[in-house]
Amino acid sequence: MSADALLKWKAQILDYQQKVRENKPPEQTALFDLAPKHYDLDRIDPLQLQVRRRSPP
Repeated sequence: MSADALLKWKAQILDYQQKVRENKPPEQTALFDLAPKHYDLDRIDPLQLQVRRRSPP
């Protein structure tokens, strides 16, 4: 993947994330009681996660 293609792809992801945050879809309800979440999915931003290198096997 070229550098230009990578930048375009990342820009498309960022645009999509911003649109989803602005226009939140209706929240899905569950048929069964589920355990409470210990994290907020709307606050996780994959573009701001820290990169961690795996050690070789």
